[in-house]
Amino acid sequence: MVTDIPSMVRALSRWRGGPAIAGGPSFVDYEHLLRSGFDYVVWGEGEISIPKLINVLKGNSEPAEVPNLIYLSRGRVVRNPGPSWVPTPPLWSYMPSVDAVTSYPGWWGARVYVEVVRGCSNYHRPTIPLPNRKPCVGCGKCWGGTLKERLTCPSGIPPGCGYCSVPAIFGPARSRPEDNIVREVRELIKLGVRRVVLSAPDFLDYGRDWLVAPEPLTDPRNPPPNLAAIESLLRKVTSIPEVIEGEAHVMIENVKPNLVNEEVAELLGKYLRGTPVHIGLESGHPHHHVALGRPSRVGEVIRAVKLLRKAGLKPYVYVIHGLPGENQQVVKATVKVVRKLWRIGVEKITLYRFTPIKGTAFEGFPKPPPAIKSVARPLYNLVRKLNYVAKRRLVGKEVKVVGVSYDPRKEEVIAYMLPHGPVTRVVGHGVGPDLVGKVFAVVVRKAVSDRVVEATLPGVSRNN
Repeated sequence: MVTDIPSMVRALSRWRGGPAIAGGPSFVDYEHLLRSGFDYVVWGEGEISIPKLINVLKGNSEPAEVPNLIYLSRGRVVRNPGPSWVPTPPLWSYMPSVDAVTSYPGWWGARVYVEVVRGCSNYHRPTIPLPNRKPCVGCGKCWGGTLKERLTCPSGIPPGCGYCSVPAIFGPARSRPEDNIVREVRELIKLGVRRVVLSAPDFLDYGRDWLVAPEPLTDPRNPPPNLAAIESLLRKVTSIPEVIEGEAHVMIENVKPNLVNEEVAELLGKYLRGTPVHIGLESGHPHHHVALGRPSRVGEVIRAVKLLRKAGLKPYVYVIHGLPGENQQVVKATVKVVRKLWRIGVEKITLYRFTPIKGTAFEGFPKPPPAIKSVARPLYNLVRKLNYVAKRRLVGKEVKVVGVSYDPRKEEVIAYMLPHGPVTRVVGHGVGPDLVGKVFAVVVRKAVSDRVVEATLPGVSRNN
């Protein structure tokens, strides 16, 4: 990821071994990585490229034989051709390591992501004029073409939302076999993981590709969600004994608002009640929202939040400031929609700053200033205020948390709320290092910020 580049370069400065490889995938400025000392960059998914690269490192083949490999040869950058995404069935023949999670600090309390869908079904394209690219010719394939026709654009515009790299590098949505998912979730929970996220660019894409196979799933609106596949998966992962007993929690993350209907909301509420679900609004201006390449309409975002809230889930909404085409009208419209979503019952609003990502439609745009220094300042102030109010609503409530770390200087335990919630600082009498790794109850005493709350053990005041 773009934000990982500084960390990657720092890690490389401490590397004393053999060749240094970034990816795959590595959907970033590969020339910068090569200049910084990396020997190879794998651009696309690694399941095809990495085994072939291992043969190169063993001296059995040449770099030119590895698809999607980027490297320096005689001072010039060479980028081997190849599809960035791996077809099925080879893709799912690889099983991720479960034990590897224990190498991360606080792994027992962290959200651990289990992949259920690779890629995204949104093959719409943005209609905002793009720098250094041909304009959209209005061929209509993005919205009305066949599933195969949507893969390519006569103007060469990358697919999906203009700010997102998922469809360009991971391809159309491909669902992982149910047995693989259930086995990984079961093993993680047995190891001691307490929060599992069924990870997907859109969880509601799960099983939709099976409905159109062998065609690629490149339509973000049709067919509707595969309710049978979704229910089967959720029933099995929530039937794991530790989940039934409340010792572990299963959640999902992102859903496309245009795929949410009453049946979907009821199904998710049946198995995931009380857990968060994330929905992308990004822009509240109706025309700007669609021009970004979004698969949804603003009204569908509002409807999805209503349905999911009614079903007992906790909707979280994403918003992005600084996007191409943003102006005071766009910000004003987004502020209005955010206020409406808040009244409906959104639990949290996450505001991101647009970052141009290499290979996306919006690659050529400059990175905008921080929201506080731009036309998006009213949106920034509103989001901070609403998120702080949400934290204040927790004051006086008893909640479950898992201890992650202890700071002896402050005599406080940093804990994560279960199944999900703000970072919690636990202070006062009875707080010590023995709480790290344990699940225990606390009472929220105050909102520290729009992201953090402070709590004590039950029956203990802040000053005890």
